[in-house]
Amino acid sequence: MTSSAPEVIPESAVAISSNDISVDGIGYFDQKNREFVLNTPLAPRPWKNILWNMGYNAQPTHCSGGISYSREPTDGQITLLNWSGNKYIYLQNTDTGELFNPGYAPLCDDSYHSFEHRIGLNTSKTMLEQYGLQVEVTQSVDATHPREYFEIRVHNIRNAISQWRIVFLCELNLSMGDGKFGATDVFRARHSTDCRVIETTNLLDSTGQHTAWLEASEPLNGHLFDQTDFTGAYGSRARPQSLLKQWPDDHSPIESPILAGFIDCVFKPGTERQMHFTLGLGQRVTTDDQRVTRSDIANSRDQQSAWQNELYSRIEVETPDAEFDLFVNTWIKHQLTYCAYWNRGWGKGFRDSNQDAWAFTLLDASRSREMILDCLPYQYPDGRTVRRWAPIVRDQYNDGGAWLIFATHAYIAESGDVDVLQHEAPFFESDQRGTTYEHLKRAVDYLWEHRGDRGLCLMPFGDWNDRLTGVGREGRGQSVWTSMALVESFAKMIEIATLCDAKQDAKAFASRHAELISIIRREAWTGQWYSRAFTDAGAPVGAPTNEHGSIYVLPQAWSMLSGIATQEQTPHIVQAVRERLECAHGFRLLTPPYQNYDPAIGHLSATPPGTLENGGNYCHGTMFMAYALCMTKQVDYGLDIFKRILPTNPNNPPGVSRQEPFSLTNSYAAPESGDRAGRSLFSWRTGAAGWAFRCAIEGILGVKAVIGGLQISGDLPTDWPHAKLTRTYRGRKLVIHWRRTGQTSRTLNGIPINDDPICTESLSDEINVLEITL
Repeated sequence: MTSSAPEVIPESAVAISSNDISVDGIGYFDQKNREFVLNTPLAPRPWKNILWNMGYNAQPTHCSGGISYSREPTDGQITLLNWSGNKYIYLQNTDTGELFNPGYAPLCDDSYHSFEHRIGLNTSKTMLEQYGLQVEVTQSVDATHPREYFEIRVHNIRNAISQWRIVFLCELNLSMGDGKFGATDVFRARHSTDCRVIETTNLLDSTGQHTAWLEASEPLNGHLFDQTDFTGAYGSRARPQSLLKQWPDDHSPIESPILAGFIDCVFKPGTERQMHFTLGLGQRVTTDDQRVTRSDIANSRDQQSAWQNELYSRIEVETPDAEFDLFVNTWIKHQLTYCAYWNRGWGKGFRDSNQDAWAFTLLDASRSREMILDCLPYQYPDGRTVRRWAPIVRDQYNDGGAWLIFATHAYIAESGDVDVLQHEAPFFESDQRGTTYEHLKRAVDYLWEHRGDRGLCLMPFGDWNDRLTGVGREGRGQSVWTSMALVESFAKMIEIATLCDAKQDAKAFASRHAELISIIRREAWTGQWYSRAFTDAGAPVGAPTNEHGSIYVLPQAWSMLSGIATQEQTPHIVQAVRERLECAHGFRLLTPPYQNYDPAIGHLSATPPGTLENGGNYCHGTMFMAYALCMTKQVDYGLDIFKRILPTNPNNPPGVSRQEPFSLTNSYAAPESGDRAGRSLFSWRTGAAGWAFRCAIEGILGVKAVIGGLQISGDLPTDWPHAKLTRTYRGRKLVIHWRRTGQTSRTLNGIPINDDPICTESLSDEINVLEITL
């Protein structure tokens, strides 16, 4: 195999329009096509896209086809197709032996002349020139079915005939074996009579769900079903003996299942060839009819694009900050949509589902309603909730009910659908049923009735912070944060009870609301900031007297969000957060980080210092604080913090963070982590997306749905002379313009208006225009 030095097109040579946004010298955002363009395969790590429909999920990187799996709509069970991510296309010149991958890995051949990888909302596309070929590979997921497509275009730019073999490889994870009781996976492989479809089935599954199949747009010239046949006994994916030596004629018994096949092609000078592979999960009829066509793939993409275009157009911003607009209009919105349909990728967290539902009301309140009702059957009759289902996790985190209230209140405020409160749903593992209102009431009743000696909510196994597992292991530890969330829950429940004409409940909730605020101020205010919790032994957590974890960001944010912090306390809180928790890429979750395991703290203290919950820049927590800053009229600071968590932050660029530029991360490592400072661990799966979206719309722009209508603030960041928000609210379209003129006024459709909030009756069925001058 010959090779030469790679020639990557320098960014300055790439045609970038004035609207495109450059990132760290290795790529840019193509705003017109809503894509991120990577100009080199040597990104800091394999950058992941997620392509999905409602039941199938594929996660390609710029190096491989990535993992893929399906989820059953009824019970949420996951069926893995590929969990290793080893899904590759090889091109082999059968005359010269030249061999390469369009996605660079696993061969990592540096002889490419040019490389470009485009990450889009529905596709991942790689284009490169290597060994006299121009190759384009586009990966997508079907709009409905559990299958993904790989479209391949190959153009011969050599002035000679070339013979090339196009090879597709996918490792399979179809295991159902049960090691405890001795069941063993047994696989059967077969191919269609026209050699265009090959499939492998796990015979332990009588339903055929654990079947994977590969279909080619033309007959395969060869295929394999076991990994050893492809790699050879001593080879690997980077040195596959099937390609370096000879494709096996005989097939071994299947122990490590794969689907691999190839098509041989002859290219005359200047000619082009197009083909496609379809990789699917579940039973597939291996006959000569019903084959996937290029038209089918195009129609699937068009269907997805139409759905997204309509959904994402329901709320759009236009400000002087191009980066803010880029993320709010496209990438945060897209990430939130993924979370709203796939939660954190597998399983369904009760807290996670409700936080996503809370945020997603801005885009699709009907989907939020589905998510809320999906959660109700996983609440116990006493008001507790499971931590997660599909599969069930029973660890007792007491905050689940609060998130259910927040999501339901937000849904009603956005949609005006009060009838949802009368929907009946069962309680978990019980014959009892109750209306949504009854579920919500039992949630606050449980938290109120399960408080400790200080009057604060008990903390049996963590709260929002999953790793604070030691605080209440003996049953006496108490969470200041959960108590703050209960304060906010009571505020929401007063309004919800009023909607249900439950006057006595509303009165009781108001009394409890006031009492709990008083308790938290008495027990948790340290004179400088609010503490985080109290251990079983009664020791404070997150107090100035603590050597480690002396201040946590969560109670500071939520004391402001829930109205617990007084006007006198708020400046002290903000100063403490700014001085102790702020850094280049957001807020630390706590500081100083714990250095050694402390059984009274739990799992968190065993986490490496400065990472994740142990003092890392947890983006979810950072967004709590940014939102709180905006709610307390500190919009400039809120915007500053909002932009710090973005992966395009110049003070923590992708070259340092390793983070995909188009996705929010769960967290960045804090300076206390040493050489890992600024490093992102993973992308996509975070509640920060929903909170960032809400922070942008409700906090920075100040447009918030409440029960009585739409509240619209007159504030903007100081540096913004103007802004525009287009928003759909209860079926009516509203365009809001802000302009700084030095004079204050408001007109709705040309008529002066002072209503706050603006009720639905004030909006016409046509496009409404609200002009606000500052």
